[in-house]
Amino acid sequence: MRFATAVLLSLAFAGPAFAQLPAVDPVNQYRLIGPADRSDSRCIGQSDTPLCAVETLLACFARRDVDLCRAVWAGGESVSGFLARLQTSRYWWSYRIAAAEQSATGEALIAVAGRMCGLQSAEPDCFTTPAPPTQYRLRQIDGRWQVMDWQSPSGQHPAGQHPQPVMR
Repeated sequence: MRFATAVLLSLAFAGPAFAQLPAVDPVNQYRLIGPADRSDSRCIGQSDTPLCAVETLLACFARRDVDLCRAVWAGGESVSGFLARLQTSRYWWSYRIAAAEQSATGEALIAVAGRMCGLQSAEPDCFTTPAPPTQYRLRQIDGRWQVMDWQSPSGQHPAGQHPQPVMR
């Protein structure tokens, strides 16, 4: 009994990163990001939780919105050039949370399995096979979550569908 109480207390005081991690989505359950009025996320543009920061970054890429990148990406100061190298078309992005874990105090890792569902000029067609998960490393800085970097399996995201790996 004392051991169980100690475990529960240690979990309760494990820190904000532990309590804020998203649940892993079932294999066939996907979320959608597109135009602002057609996205499943209700926290794009915010960085209060690791998931909101990742969804904001995904929306930045899908919408080609520099301000969203700057809000949550530690490398956001050079985002204009980064987005200019990608295709200019906005696209639908479908994704699921494949894994989420706390890596250290104030740091989290979220793996996202994503798939491009077509350009935003048409209804999304999300029947493509998802790419292997991209892992996003986040850090809590001054109470806000920032994406520090991410790593995609090599060769899994063709240009214009998802950014190439960025490593510090």
